[in-house]
Amino acid sequence: MTIQRYEIFNKVVQLQSITRTGIELNLTQSAVSRAIKSLEDELDLQLLLRNRSGIKLTREGEKIYEHTLTIIHAHHNLQQEALALNGLESGVIKVGTFASVTTHWLPTILKEFKRKHPDIIVEIFEDDYESLENAVQLGELDCCFTTAPIKKGLEFLPLHKDKLFCIVSNNNPLHLQTAMCIQQLEEFPLIKPKKGWDSEVITFFNKHNIDPNVKYEVSDDQSIIALVQANIGINIRPELVLKNTPDGITALEFEEEAYRIIGLGITKQASHATRSFISIVKEMYQTI
Repeated sequence: MTIQRYEIFNKVVQLQSITRTGIELNLTQSAVSRAIKSLEDELDLQLLLRNRSGIKLTREGEKIYEHTLTIIHAHHNLQQEALALNGLESGVIKVGTFASVTTHWLPTILKEFKRKHPDIIVEIFEDDYESLENAVQLGELDCCFTTAPIKKGLEFLPLHKDKLFCIVSNNNPLHLQTAMCIQQLEEFPLIKPKKGWDSEVITFFNKHNIDPNVKYEVSDDQSIIALVQANIGINIRPELVLKNTPDGITALEFEEEAYRIIGLGITKQASHATRSFISIVKEMYQTI
């Protein structure tokens, strides 16, 4: 019963709703509320604050949530390992990803994984690098696609060097160049990805001591490309994003090699099902 209370508590935190938790776990609202109250009584702590804006964790609840996630994660891993030892496979893998990997890698990965492991369900969650890594650390996700450098406490499995380009409008004089000088980045307005999506760009700027003239900060790749296309500014984009670059944009290589490293963020406690997923990703896309 304690494990079930932890699962209910975790789901309420993630969905921020008693009602939605009940629907997802096939429980009545009163059953969900009783489980939370029982857990709070057992621990002698208030874990959740309920108000008109929704549900959020108390300071004590934040600390307890980290532990309940770890317990549930370990419990699911134990169950999966037992099934694997009996020659069976089942379970759910929660995988974090970002837009370009979702578009260009995941369809083939999921198709191959389904062929080899038909009884394991893969759930996909898309977000920025920082949020995905946090979720893996907390145990909300089993692994995530991300870029180096990575948060402390996570292991990073490098997969692929993804070349960086400077994209410019064909109405910008830069488009006539054969390559982009890195120092030229300071001379033109820049469309920069928002914080959390910008790790490869920040790493690149820091490496070369660039002080960019940031015009706008935008998270969506297609919005960034549209602004560049309109000659509002220039941008640094990886090759994987530029596979379907529209007309009116030129992608300039840098005079010095520039790239991001795409990889997987994982923990040492990866389940049997997660290890199977990682194995297929490595087989299909690891080039370094």
